[in-house]
Amino acid sequence: MAVTVLPSHPGFTIRAVLWDMDGTLIDSQPFWDEAFVTRTREAGGAPTRGIVERLTGASIETARRLIAETGAVSDWTDPAAGDLFTAIADDVGARVAASPPLLPGAERITSALAQRGVAQAIVSASPRRIVESVARALGDVFAVTITGDDGAGAKPDPLPYATAVERLGLTPAECVVVEDSATGVASARANGIHVVQIGATKVFPADPGLVVVPDLTSVTPHALLREDRRDAPTGGAATAGTAPSPDQHRGAR
Repeated sequence: MAVTVLPSHPGFTIRAVLWDMDGTLIDSQPFWDEAFVTRTREAGGAPTRGIVERLTGASIETARRLIAETGAVSDWTDPAAGDLFTAIADDVGARVAASPPLLPGAERITSALAQRGVAQAIVSASPRRIVESVARALGDVFAVTITGDDGAGAKPDPLPYATAVERLGLTPAECVVVEDSATGVASARANGIHVVQIGATKVFPADPGLVVVPDLTSVTPHALLREDRRDAPTGGAATAGTAPSPDQHRGAR
């Protein structure tokens, strides 16, 4: 795929935009919540509001632990927990495939970047079939997709974004990440990748490598590729604030 070279600074290149998915490109949480409640109740569990709230942004392992916490299975390592998670993911996958819950601005910005020749990737811990449904809905403009089926860990572990950068054949300095969560930002910043964070409050206030926009409709090619970001120091989230636990994030399922 062609790349964009910013002409006024020939030595500075942003070649790829790496996208978080859940909570950034799509609003799939209601699908997960409904499927979780339905499936665990059918299996004899009691999905309390507190348990369901903790499902937001949970990794696959954590989702299995929450299934066990409802009492639907005896232990999260029980194969039945895996079967229940698969059923939940299948329910979500079917709904996403039938009507992808794209957030306003998702199709516009990914299409604009594709037209500029900028490589794009989705980095998510959702199952591959769900990620691929979203990728198709957005016109298959993604050169790389990192999913929960790829064994690349869960945010805030640096590995998901490190894997995307490696598969693109680029360096962190040639990439920018779009995220909506503290753990997702931590994963990206641990690799030294600059981040455009969607939200009202900057999750790491002292981090100069992090720019905040209110919503996806505010994200423009200029905001992602702008030249002044080249002078901001890189560094992990540990230098900008305390990294959150893996289960406090959104959009990295």
